[in-house]
Amino acid sequence: MILQALYRHYQLLQEREGDSMPGEEYSAADVSFDVHLNENGQIVAIIPHVNEKGKIVKQKHIVPKQDKRTSGIKPYFLCDKAEYLFGSAIGMRDACREAMKSLWKEVLMDSGTESLEIHALMSFLNLDNEQLSEQIQRLVDGNVLESLKSGGLCVLKFVPTGRFLHRDPTIQRAWENYYRKSSSDCESADEAKQICLITGDQIPVSQIARLHPSIKNVVGAQSSGAAIVSFNVESFCSYGHEQSYNAPTSQKSAEAYGFVLNKLLADPNHNVRINDTTVVFWADSSTKREEDWLVSLFQDVQQEAENSPMDEESMRTRVKSAVRHIRQGQKFSDTFHDLDTNTMFYVLGLSPNNARLAIRFWYTGTLGELGERVWSHYQDLSIIGLDRSPTIRELLREIAVGHDWSNIPPNMEGQMLRSILLDLPYSRAVFAQLMNRIRAESDDPKKGLYKIGAIRAAMIKAYLIRQLRVNKNTLEGEITMEINEQLPSVPYHLGRLFACLEKAQVSAQGQGLNATIRDRFWGAASATPANVFPRLLNLAQHHIAKDEEWGRVNDQRIQEVMNALPPQFPKRLSLEEQGMFALGYYHQRQDLYTKKSDK
Repeated sequence: MILQALYRHYQLLQEREGDSMPGEEYSAADVSFDVHLNENGQIVAIIPHVNEKGKIVKQKHIVPKQDKRTSGIKPYFLCDKAEYLFGSAIGMRDACREAMKSLWKEVLMDSGTESLEIHALMSFLNLDNEQLSEQIQRLVDGNVLESLKSGGLCVLKFVPTGRFLHRDPTIQRAWENYYRKSSSDCESADEAKQICLITGDQIPVSQIARLHPSIKNVVGAQSSGAAIVSFNVESFCSYGHEQSYNAPTSQKSAEAYGFVLNKLLADPNHNVRINDTTVVFWADSSTKREEDWLVSLFQDVQQEAENSPMDEESMRTRVKSAVRHIRQGQKFSDTFHDLDTNTMFYVLGLSPNNARLAIRFWYTGTLGELGERVWSHYQDLSIIGLDRSPTIRELLREIAVGHDWSNIPPNMEGQMLRSILLDLPYSRAVFAQLMNRIRAESDDPKKGLYKIGAIRAAMIKAYLIRQLRVNKNTLEGEITMEINEQLPSVPYHLGRLFACLEKAQVSAQGQGLNATIRDRFWGAASATPANVFPRLLNLAQHHIAKDEEWGRVNDQRIQEVMNALPPQFPKRLSLEEQGMFALGYYHQRQDLYTKKSDK
């Protein structure tokens, strides 16, 4: 199903992008060097691709087909490593250059013409090692030479025209004729056939992909790429088949899904890293609007600023302001009325597993289905003080030690995505980790981090609502965005009382306290209130007596909250009740520190 969805997206991109997509005889390659040739085939420049920091980077080129290379010597046409182009002239194997010369000459001799470009290439192939070595030493310094030896791909540019040789029409025709002839030579009329698992077509065994393409840019995987489909242990194989013949897929289909997955992974607008998982997402849409909607669910603030401008009508602005639209009573269909709700969406989570990739999760659905579920997620998150819809990464950062992405516990991202995309209760493991972080951490205003900030309070509210909803508990409707003084929950009002007691302390002793009762007593008050609250109430009376300006107001507020509590404080609160305690605390603080004119 995953490979079929990727293949369909490849076909969609062919319709949308046309000539920028590689045909059957071509594939995409990441190139690090341009080798400039003059009309006599001599090297006049070797230009590395560098960024603004001087670091060598890769550029995408559509080049003559490059089958997956494992061990042994296997040259590519017009785009290859320096070892194949220069051989012993740079201290590498001569056998590689000899194999390259044999392939290139075979292709070019079938061209039937002698253009300037072909003449230059043939002259380049006839250069001996001494001539090559002299030209290279004159043109590159030691650092570039070492970079060449490290294995980056090179392409050739014809200086008189300034055009890459692999884009020359005459040379392209020669390559296409060679490729088709080579493919037909491998077929025979009575050859056995198998069904391609991606397209369902019957294909000759010779056209089945022996090795599936390498997938690059997955965080933690090998830089050279890792395979989704591979067989390296006898127990994985069956019926005497070896390698990828156990999953028969045509070479064309395999290269198509590999190309499109690598394209998505190279585009920051179609993937995001969540801890050790790389999440890839795309839509089967002929327009960009539907894809932009999906991208906006995952992009964090930094990516958003780097990759595209924001304006009031942009898709990302509408997604980020979803919580505000919800407060205004809008539904998904109101805010995103211009989208095609029948568009199919795909979300794929990939993690490294030695030389392979592991599928962490895979979700599909229409825009209408996914949109309603995401809208429900934002609706559950909506809370006073939260003015921008948080992305999944921003939610998960709240459960990480020190708010560091690398400290997000394993598997949490998959659990959170599953809950959102399938409209299920949030994982209790995520909630437990969140409560642990609240208990352990303190405010750090300089970094904009708070023990219970708006996002953490929103996550608590959403978790509680979803748990109550699945259990059909009527209390679900009582948990509101703002403070609810009538909520029939003792832990909720205990949290409100704790906020009022803290307010009385700060009002009496000033804002410059090294530690408030929240810093000293939060854990005990939220877990074992009967042991702590009598002491805190006695302490509050001292604060109220000292506070001539606000003492009476604070005392009255404490009494009002006490009226909602039973005569005896609970001895112990469960984890969910501690969450209700934290929510009551947050709501009460927002009410205390919000100007009456703003309410």
